[in-house]
Amino acid sequence: MAGIISSTMLSAALSLSLLAPNTIPQSWIQGHDPVAVATVQAQLDVLGYNAGPLTGQVTPNFYHSVANFVTQFGIGPKASFTTQVADIVHTLPALPSYVSGASVLAVQSWLQEWKLYQGALNGRMSPALSQSVKKFQTIAGLSATGVLNGPTLSALAHLATVRVAAHKRWTYAAQPGDKMRLLAWAAGVPLKTFERANAEHGTLLWVGQPVVFYPKVSAHTNPIQKPDKRASSPRVKIPAHRDLSSVQSQPAAQSSSGSSTPSTGVLSNLQPIAAFVLYDPQKAVIQALLSAQKRYPHALIDVAITGEWALTHTRLMKALAKSGNEIIMDGYSGVSLNTLPDWGIRQEVTWSVKALSQTTGQTPVFISQSVPFQSSVLGEIGAQNVIALSPSVVVTQSHWATVMVHALLDHPEGVVGSVYGPQSSQGWDRVFQRLATDHFVFLTLGQVWANGG
Repeated sequence: MAGIISSTMLSAALSLSLLAPNTIPQSWIQGHDPVAVATVQAQLDVLGYNAGPLTGQVTPNFYHSVANFVTQFGIGPKASFTTQVADIVHTLPALPSYVSGASVLAVQSWLQEWKLYQGALNGRMSPALSQSVKKFQTIAGLSATGVLNGPTLSALAHLATVRVAAHKRWTYAAQPGDKMRLLAWAAGVPLKTFERANAEHGTLLWVGQPVVFYPKVSAHTNPIQKPDKRASSPRVKIPAHRDLSSVQSQPAAQSSSGSSTPSTGVLSNLQPIAAFVLYDPQKAVIQALLSAQKRYPHALIDVAITGEWALTHTRLMKALAKSGNEIIMDGYSGVSLNTLPDWGIRQEVTWSVKALSQTTGQTPVFISQSVPFQSSVLGEIGAQNVIALSPSVVVTQSHWATVMVHALLDHPEGVVGSVYGPQSSQGWDRVFQRLATDHFVFLTLGQVWANGG
């Protein structure tokens, strides 16, 4: 989706000259306020630039996403950076049903947090996801088509930011288009409670009004804590009650001084959990894995396949695609992307996507190699609308079963990789049985990504 709109090379060059290495001018994103940063993260995600989960922090991954956006669109001479990104999101055309990548993955993860979607976090459109989108559109007061378009993606990005801001106790100020019922819904707060906590202007929110998501309750004070007018900045008295479909959110919030709540990501309440990635396996290893999974149907892993291997083992690729294991890319030739120039990285990713799509009928979204990607490589991968995740630890063949079990148990919500796998189903059985006794839950890379990994 990052290729929908193009910009001139001159504009891009001038804009990139404003970016020092791995830094983003604070004037671009309201002094790096967490709500403002998370807003841009959400908007870049739906544009396909893979800014990652909504952390509210300017990370290297966020920098690369901004740099890729600036390279393509430049910086408008009149509108601010945040306004420019919001405008592009809002004016996106309806996305085709076959679209895949970081954009769809972000939508899946947000809808799952609101209990509107229960499918796989794989970055692919599906009938189930379309139904979930339709439910969201109904809640948000949009035309319930089930199709992802500009207004829907704009509303999703905005309310996803609201949800994170509420849970992390960031200071949030009401924006044009904000409605009490939608903010309360996004934050998971009962509407009546939310209205009582923000009753400064009756049942309306005014632009710039500090929003209280979780009123403080004390035995010695009124349970409804109104915003401190002395501490708030001057605000324009404009009722924030326009239809959400017109929102181009640019929160003007102050930096949060409150403490963050514990992680509320995917399956964060279950322990121990981790993703298991098997890199470039032999044919016998995959056959043994599929055999063992008949006895352990919930022991589903991520299998990193090179494009060349996929084209050589088409029948096994079809079996893998039906098994429920997540198939991800390991490049095309197996050569480390860290050793390639930019054009070589683009070629490896493009060929790999084509090979895996051809052999499985599914467009891969993730790429992972056993060696961590260099930061320059991550930027080039992100520009291809592909999500790169590196393993937290890689297990080799020595005492493999024992070491693998301990690595998975010791890296909650992480990515544990292996360059070796047993060629007998009994070898897989030993690992799966031991993990089962510890009530281990297998994650996918999609779940790790959604949870901030």
